[in-house]
Amino acid sequence: MNRFPSSGTRSLFPENSAGTSATHADHFRSRRFLLKLLGGSLVSGLSASATASAAGLPLSSNKGKTMKIVVLTGSPHRRGTSALLADEFMAGASARGHAIVRFDAAFEKVGPCLACYYCSEHAGECVQRDAMQKILPEILSADMIVLVTPLYFFSMTAQLKAVIDRMMPQRDALRQHPMKSAMLVTCGSDTSWNMDAIMAQYKALLRYLPWEDQGVVLAKHVFARKDIEGTEYPAAARALGMSL
Repeated sequence: MNRFPSSGTRSLFPENSAGTSATHADHFRSRRFLLKLLGGSLVSGLSASATASAAGLPLSSNKGKTMKIVVLTGSPHRRGTSALLADEFMAGASARGHAIVRFDAAFEKVGPCLACYYCSEHAGECVQRDAMQKILPEILSADMIVLVTPLYFFSMTAQLKAVIDRMMPQRDALRQHPMKSAMLVTCGSDTSWNMDAIMAQYKALLRYLPWEDQGVVLAKHVFARKDIEGTEYPAAARALGMSL
């Protein structure tokens, strides 16, 4: 678990009590221009498809407030393609003063949900005693959650999915605790439809919990770290973090 303490850096878009001033408008124009430069790497709103333009990213600001952000990664490779995106996102978000807690699910002991419903009879307590005892409280106290994964058979990795499944004991609490969210995904293929299933799953999570999507980075045709290092995707992940 890695923590990035808040640095007190002000928000990218400070609150303007006097209405829409020239300075405020300049912030919005600059942000939209930056996202357009990323050439559609960021996906947000998720209203039509997973290929929506980056210009559609919601331009809501946090009004100068810092957030606690939990980053959950799923890759079994510590220096893989998705790990790079996680690092870049965290660098951008921490530069804006947000506090970050990171869990790399592949290196934590998290058992699969047993569907035993012990939690239903014991006030949300899980029968298993493992890393979820430290992960879940952090999620429940977070303002934002970020899912980071390589694409495995058109979905997130089993390691990350296990963490999602094990949120079930606290599903009622999670549904009463709205959070912001983002997703970073990498894959070796460049097939046009290969991200459809994972984006459908993400949209379902947004609808059920509920989470407020802040953006998605979909990095295709990056099988190994050397393939992604020279692309626009790391900059897109950092820009997403800095946009919060």
